Amino acid sequence: MNDETIMQLDTISQQLHARSRALSQLDNDNDIAILMSALAVTMEAVRSLSEDMNQLNGPKGLGSDGH
Repeated sequence: MNDETIMQLDTISQQLHARSRALSQLDNDNDIAILMSALAVTMEAVRSLSEDMNQLNGPKGLGSDGH
């Protein structure tokens, strides 16, 4: 993943967390809020793993694929 994709995951994840908190205040949509929160946590994990993989790849040009 490139840096732009990682930033988009982070932004969307934060938005999902905020929306799920707002929905959880309304008793009617509690299930949806839980699902949105779980999705946001999953997206954070994917972003974190992607950052770790980018660090393991090392600098571009030294055996890295350059992506």
